[in-house]
This record gives sequence, structure tokens and C-alpha cells, in this order.
Amino acid sequence: MLNWLNRMPLMLRLLINFITTCFILLSLMVTGVHFIANENKDNWEGFENIFADYGQLLASRIGTPSDYDVAQDLATNLMFNISIIGPNETWHSEPKSSKHDMARLIELKYDESSTQNASVARTRGNYYVRILAGEGDNKRFIYISKRREFVDFNMPISAILVFLLIPAVLYLSYRLTKSLFAPIKTLQAASLEYAKGNLTHQVEIKRDDELGSLTQVMNSMAQQIDKMLQAKRQMLLAISHELRTPLTRMKLATELLDHDPQQLSLRRDIQEMENLINEILESERLNTNHKVLNLEKVQLDELLNELILELNLNFDDRIIFETHDIKSMSLDPARIRLLFRNLIMNALQHSKSLVTVSLNKLDGVIQVNVQDKGEGIESEHIPHLTQAFYRVDDARQRKTGGYGLGLYLCHLIVQAHAGQFDIESELGQGTNVLIQLDYSE
Repeated sequence: MLNWLNRMPLMLRLLINFITTCFILLSLMVTGVHFIANENKDNWEGFENIFADYGQLLASRIGTPSDYDVAQDLATNLMFNISIIGPNETWHSEPKSSKHDMARLIELKYDESSTQNASVARTRGNYYVRILAGEGDNKRFIYISKRREFVDFNMPISAILVFLLIPAVLYLSYRLTKSLFAPIKTLQAASLEYAKGNLTHQVEIKRDDELGSLTQVMNSMAQQIDKMLQAKRQMLLAISHELRTPLTRMKLATELLDHDPQQLSLRRDIQEMENLINEILESERLNTNHKVLNLEKVQLDELLNELILELNLNFDDRIIFETHDIKSMSLDPARIRLLFRNLIMNALQHSKSLVTVSLNKLDGVIQVNVQDKGEGIESEHIPHLTQAFYRVDDARQRKTGGYGLGLYLCHLIVQAHAGQFDIESELGQGTNVLIQLDYSE
């Protein structure tokens, strides 16, 4: 039975839920009204005689012949509707009222009461009493009606309990409808996982309806995309490895050439290609599901100081290092050195002024800022800077020897260390790169 329900189309289940809810609500309302009617039936049977006696009293006050002024005063003060209809007279306290239309008054089903010459009737909204008054030529009917007020009804406990079931039924219908669409939340969470790059995430398939089919399609799509990306990575790694052999031969051949400007240009081009291949290989190693870090105790301030001293030899002491005493922490020294070397080189290449590197510890987090006062970056490019092969300006990047892999690799290294990578930049004012790493001794 449960399997059959799971295979039922979603729209059919919604339709069945809607029809069932409407049927139950209608049944509850009819039952409640029935209880109220039964409860007030006895009240009406007692009230009709009282209303007939009262109507007889009012008719006597109106008199014979009819005193219309008295009748109007009674109707106004007591909030009744009074009509007098006879062979020679027709009068209404409210001439425009449809409740006392002559045809309506005559067609009402009147029941005889215990009061002589008085009969009573009722509609959904009013009580009526018809008094036969006068004799001979003055014989006439006096119709008196009273609006049925809510206070005239007694609400039995059984009706209250039935009406209280209505919100319970609506709530159960809401919960059932919500459960029918519950897989959508699961699919939404899965989509967020895919957006983060976790293509191995799979959604459990619990139903055979349209949402179950959609879940199956999403799982299959994620698997196919993951396979294609893995194939791309494998091809990229294979090509990069294969290129190393001819590059090595080219380097050896270049060393045999005469030392002239042409040989220097060839050496720079070969070195550039070698750097690109190394960045591709390192990026793909860090971009796998099993990121292998060679963690060891590292004095980050000493590592940065050694790196900056080395770079300052080639860049005329343009790097300023501001540091605080930091105890050793677990890092991959080779990759951390590559991270900050790339960041500092970027800052030097895009700025003609000093570059500041500052190291601080704040609330258990190590913060490293690499700041320059160079040309800056337009805000629209900042969210894309850590994407592979993304370049703000192709001409400028080729001039500075970049292929859009440097910041991508830096971002992967920080991610592998469970850190945070942020870039702030303003055109014409410079750029600041903030690296935050959890401090663990």
C-alpha cells in the first residue's frame, strides 16, 4: 500500500488531499449546524407561544381601527417590523423592507400557537407572528417580525467540539501538503552542495513520483559532471607531465647557446612555461577531494622574514615587514611559502611603491595582510579573481607574466589549511589581500 502511494503522481495526491479536506470541512460544518438546530428547536417551541402572546398585546395597543402612529412608535421603540393588511387598508412601518413584502408574508408557513387568533413562523433571519384582529369590515391581519439575534441561539458543546476540529483538519492538511513537497528542501540543500563543488554528494531517493525522478536526474547529473571534471583534470595533469620532458631538453639546448639577448629571452620563455606547468600541477593536487598537506611545526614570522629578505634583494628593499612574536603552528611550509611568494610578487608587479606585509594574532586567528598602493582593481572583477585562468586585463597580465593561476592557487592553499582568503581593492588606491589562519600550535 505504501509503495503504491509513493508511486502515485504528485498532482493526483494533491488533488486527493484537497478533495478530502473539503469533504471533511463541509461535513463538520453541516454536523455543527445540525447540532445547533437541534439544540435550539426546543427553544423555538417555547418562544413561539411567548412571542404570540406578546404580538396579541401589541395588536391590542394598536387598536381597532388601527392607530398608525401608535404602531409606528411601537415599531421604532421595540425595533420590530409591523405590517397591517386588511380589505380596506395596507400599512407598513418600513415600506421599503423586503422582509414585509406582501407576497412574502402570505407565502410564509405559519403554525398555530396556543394564543387565540395568533400563528407564528420563522425564517433564517426573523421570527414572525400573525394576529387576526378586528371584526366585520375592520377585520385585518397584523404582522409583527423580530430579527433573530445571535444571542437567541444556544451553542451546544457538541457543536463547539465539531467546529474546533476544523482548524485541526486544516493543520493536518497543511502538514500533509508540506510533506509532499519536503524533497524540494532536500534538493535545494543538494544544489548548494553542488554549487560549493561537492559533486560527490548524493540525495537519497525515497519516492517514485515526479520529485523522486527529479532527484534521480540531479544525482545522475552530478555524477556525470564530476566524471567530466575528473577526466579534464587527468588530461591536464597528463599533458603537464608530458610537457616537462621537452622543456628539460629545451633548457639544456638553451644553455649551449651563446649568452646573448636572444638566449636570455628564450630562457625567460622556458622558465615561464615551467612555472605555468608547476602551478597547474600544484592546483590540481590541491583541488582533489584528498588534499595532502605536509604539516609540520612552522615559525610563520621567521618563514615570512626569510622570504621577504630573499625578495628584497631583487626588488630594492621595496617590501616592509611588520610582525609580532608568533609561536610555531602546524602548516605546510612549502605551500605557505608559495602562497605568500605569489601574493607579494603580485603586489610588487602591480605597484611601483612600497609593499607592506603585516603579521598579527587576533582572537585565536593569525592574520597576514599583503598591501600595495598600486593601480587597484575594479570591484566587478574582485569576486572572480580566485577563478582558474581569470585575467582582469589580458594585455597587462601577459606583460607581467601571469596566466590567471596565481591567485587561484593561493586560494586553494588557504582552503587546504581551513583558512579564509579575502581581497579588498579600490581602483587607483591599491589592493589589500587578507589571509586568516586558525592558530593551532
